[in-house]
Amino acid sequence: MVFFLPMIGAIVLRHFLKGDKRLMEKILSMLSMVGIAVIITIITAAGRNSLLQVGALLLITSLLHNVAGYSLGYGVAWLFGMPEKDRRTIALEVGMQNGGLASGLALQMGKIATVGLAPAIFGPLMNITGSVLASWWRGKPTEEEKLKTD
Repeated sequence: MVFFLPMIGAIVLRHFLKGDKRLMEKILSMLSMVGIAVIITIITAAGRNSLLQVGALLLITSLLHNVAGYSLGYGVAWLFGMPEKDRRTIALEVGMQNGGLASGLALQMGKIATVGLAPAIFGPLMNITGSVLASWWRGKPTEEEKLKTD
């Protein structure tokens, strides 16, 4: 049943919105954001006691893991002599790991209140740090981009 629910929802949305793709994108984006917020809220509430005990440490280790991913991705790409644009792409891909998968695994294991806390903290954190890094790099054109504008 869960498998067919998104398909049924898509058919209903398409019928009522008469194929207006922009409106459909807005509605589905909002549904996605609300869904993620609800999942993170449930995980955080379920793990409240554990979070109060290890919250600061979990935040620091998640941040270190995230920054290490960006650094290692960029560094290894640099060692292989890749262009700057590719280095930045690889750094973002390595640094922004999927916390949603870890949340799903924790739920299946029945340990959402403990194991599920790490991805619940890491997910929003990786989105913030990834956005900050991408914005910072946007202001610093690569050598290839500089040559194109000259």
